[in-house]
Amino acid sequence: MSTADEGRVVKIGAIDVVALSDGRVPLPTQRLFPETPEEVWTPYRSRFPEAFDASGFLINLGSFLVRTGERTVLVDTGLGPISLWPTLWPMSPEARPGPAELLDDLRAKGVRPEDIDTVFLTHLHGDHVGWNLTKDAGGEWSPTFPKARYLVHRADWERFTQPQFLDSGRREAAERNYLPLDDLGVLDLIEGDHQVAPGLTAIHAPGHTPGHMGLLISSGGQRAVIVGDLVGGPAHVSEPDWPYAPDFDAAQAREARHRLLDQAEEGGMVVMGSHMTRPGWGRLIRWEGKRYWQAL
Repeated sequence: MSTADEGRVVKIGAIDVVALSDGRVPLPTQRLFPETPEEVWTPYRSRFPEAFDASGFLINLGSFLVRTGERTVLVDTGLGPISLWPTLWPMSPEARPGPAELLDDLRAKGVRPEDIDTVFLTHLHGDHVGWNLTKDAGGEWSPTFPKARYLVHRADWERFTQPQFLDSGRREAAERNYLPLDDLGVLDLIEGDHQVAPGLTAIHAPGHTPGHMGLLISSGGQRAVIVGDLVGGPAHVSEPDWPYAPDFDAAQAREARHRLLDQAEEGGMVVMGSHMTRPGWGRLIRWEGKRYWQAL
């Protein structure tokens, strides 16, 4: 494993992973971890200062570009230009502008939307699907990444397209962010674990959402895992049992979090997360009997 481009590219064998971001958003700690007393964050504020601001979290909206030589895969598409927050976190119904930095970040790295052949969506929460679609000159939705197939786990698609879910204040967000993918003919639903490309395996890790997926990267005897939102931030690696409000099934998410982190630690994998501090990857280390995420 090696890094380049001022820490924004990591090589896993022959596979390149490029760190991307749609920006950062502040959010009170109690919004995501309502059962966790504020004072317990103090040591983590010292250890991960870039993950916090004065009022709470400063959350990175991370995505990753994975190049295998044959395939160019974008993992998640950020919050997008307009955040419709019910799909992001159900506790807040208001719409507001997002930082909307992802396309600029891709452009700065020399990547055009048409260069991407696969969009791998770890799950369908709003901060992971915001740039899936763009309105064309005629006012119709079109894929932002016009040559890509969009991969979604079937369990998530079934959950996030249920009439009961859509009619609970989420329809506008769904119509903006993912529902048109099916009608546009660019959607591929996958089940269980699934080979996305040579060296890239989708891992079904439900709990945060029913179809939440991680992505295992393996090349040249080296391995990394993108954990999506199983881990809500760097401190969650050390405190995997802390209840995380956005989890659909808390017990299932906790089991998946332990399982994936245990496998990553035992395998010496690089761990990449959507809401880890930039660029979003690190190693798992042990210190005084506790597991920590150490940024690379």
